[in-house]
Amino acid sequence: MTPGFRWVAAATVAVLMIAQAGPAPAAAATKVFARYVVDGSPAGSHPDEPAVGPWRLGLRDGRLIRLTDAMFSTTSPSMPVLTPHGSQVAYYRKPDGAWIVRDLTTGKIRAVPGRFASGGGFCKLSPGGRFLVGCGQPYQIVDSVTGQAHTLPAGQYDKLSFSPDNKHVLVHRRTDPGITEVFSTETWAVVHRGTQVGALRMGGSVVAYFDPGRPGYIRFWNLATGASAGSAIEVPAGEYPEALVWDRAGHLDVLTYMENKYHHGLIVRPSGYRWRRANGGMRILDTFRIHAAHRSLAGVGRP
Repeated sequence: MTPGFRWVAAATVAVLMIAQAGPAPAAAATKVFARYVVDGSPAGSHPDEPAVGPWRLGLRDGRLIRLTDAMFSTTSPSMPVLTPHGSQVAYYRKPDGAWIVRDLTTGKIRAVPGRFASGGGFCKLSPGGRFLVGCGQPYQIVDSVTGQAHTLPAGQYDKLSFSPDNKHVLVHRRTDPGITEVFSTETWAVVHRGTQVGALRMGGSVVAYFDPGRPGYIRFWNLATGASAGSAIEVPAGEYPEALVWDRAGHLDVLTYMENKYHHGLIVRPSGYRWRRANGGMRILDTFRIHAAHRSLAGVGRP
């Protein structure tokens, strides 16, 4: 074989290999997360003052985007709601009167089947945007994919937490003493019952909660066994815990609030919020401030 022929043969093989391999896979899109929903009120506004449109989302990367198609009203609870980690947002869309769930990374929008009053006020959106929770009593849980609604048994409820895979939901009934129940979202049967309330982990039996006697400590309780489920985790001093959120991989994140930090009478760190990986050495995930008077935080829900 001559050198020229060998060069042509090698080039032909290389071309064939490239053709067979196809184009290089596209890079995965960077996940977009919203940390909070706010109105358009200027800094310094009082919460008692009327809200100002439009609704806006504060993103983890620092951007503030307007939801121009979201219904805004000063007379009804129409504030958009976020999933616990802020990857999806649900709101009442003005043009057609539908409640929609929007994925903030892909921009895909899913309209919730059925008609729900704009003023009815959904106050919570489950992980992945699967379930919407009505604010009225007793709670009504709506499947955002099918539009089917399930109303919990009669009673007064004040706490609710979905497992990261949406297979279970924990609710706390205001009785004396309070009762915590975990429902299967497939059968709506009660699978666990107890008194401790908190953020529900995968599997539907273990909750993480703030110690009421020592709020700076996160503790764990197994509703199935009625026993402690691990060592406590301490929140850093100077930070006040607000919310706990699990993910499917078993990571537990904590949202804290920090007051102004002073040095010789000067503010050296303004007040704000911080997300940390609680069971990852309290690693800081991000820190942010909110200036608007009317707000709702991911992981906390509507006030």
